[in-house]
Amino acid sequence: MKRMKIAAGLAAALSFASCQTNAEYQSQLNANLDARLSAYHGTTLAEFTARTGLVPVNAYPVAGGKVFVIEGAPVYITLPATQVTPGITRASACQLLIRAALTGTGGTADDWKIVGTSRSGPCNNLPV
Repeated sequence: MKRMKIAAGLAAALSFASCQTNAEYQSQLNANLDARLSAYHGTTLAEFTARTGLVPVNAYPVAGGKVFVIEGAPVYITLPATQVTPGITRASACQLLIRAALTGTGGTADDWKIVGTSRSGPCNNLPV
């Protein structure tokens, strides 16, 4: 009987030790996404678009190149109504910024080499 209690206690302790907080989980997701995005550094914008299907919606010049803006689909979060408050729906979307340097003379997607990325919003579902 005593051995069973010890075994049950040990199993419970191990299961609690393997739990992660929401912050730890989000940190792992961010690290995974950062690694997947950094794999595209050094490739062309054309190759990135061909592999992911993500197409820039805007671009602006910066020193040494351009930043291409990619917007993800909106994610909706709804807080249900209560007896006191109405239901509230909020939307947010991922924004991926791709910094690229001009490597050719034409200015087409084949001529832009990716040198960095940054993102904001809910980007966990990006197809990268």
